Amino acid sequence: MSNDQQFSDELLNSFVDNELTTAEKSRVYLRINQDESLNRRVCELRKTRDLVQMAYKDLPAPPSIRPLAGTGWSVRRGVAAGLVLVLGVLVGWLQFGPTTHPVMGPPQAASTQGINPDIHSQTTLANVAAQPASQADPLTMPSVVAATKQEMKILFHLNSGNPDRIKEVLDESESLLKLYREQKQPARVEIVTNGQGLNLLLASGSPYPGRIKRMQQQYANLTFVACQNTMERFTSLGIQTDLLPGVIIIDSAVAQIIRLQQEGWVYIQV
Repeated sequence: MSNDQQFSDELLNSFVDNELTTAEKSRVYLRINQDESLNRRVCELRKTRDLVQMAYKDLPAPPSIRPLAGTGWSVRRGVAAGLVLVLGVLVGWLQFGPTTHPVMGPPQAASTQGINPDIHSQTTLANVAAQPASQADPLTMPSVVAATKQEMKILFHLNSGNPDRIKEVLDESESLLKLYREQKQPARVEIVTNGQGLNLLLASGSPYPGRIKRMQQQYANLTFVACQNTMERFTSLGIQTDLLPGVIIIDSAVAQIIRLQQEGWVYIQV
């Protein structure tokens, strides 16, 4: 079965909108780490989401709708008629019971052959490994379970100073790091900042200096990266660019993203 069949737009949209559980997100991260075309689909859906949010950001509120005068009795009368109709159907069904169609014959139980398990199921990788191959979800077949022991490489890109985006990149990265540690899954996570996203790592203006320090101490496989080009722009505007301890400086965020994607990193723009 192809990835297009396994990963519907509905599932990927839920992933982009942060509506999946941690276990479900881990499964999606695993597959997009192995499939470049699927990774591109996720990036396109993120761009579409951002464009839609921008388009509808400042729309006026819809006008309130008031009921027409004199319609209260008509509505109540219609509801009462509907209830009478439903009760009549129910009494008839109870009296005569289900019937056999003259052509189709008696009702039969629907066959489940060929139906794939729900992709949103809460099956864990450990449980799937113990299932017979014939019952396993295609996302968690033994070959995929074995692949989880390969090193996961996740690249988060933050270029926004929006407080919600800044908190989201820390929440997402820490959630993944905890999950991989619990599953003894080798992994590396890198958070690359440029533009207004650099504010996350500034010693004089970061909203989460204590949290960043704690995460650095807890996870040796986590790296915070600042863009040199952005720092030079900030300096030209008179903005202090002293960074928090442990932050790595790279020449260009865009160049770093391209390099890591060529090395097989999963790219997630927050």
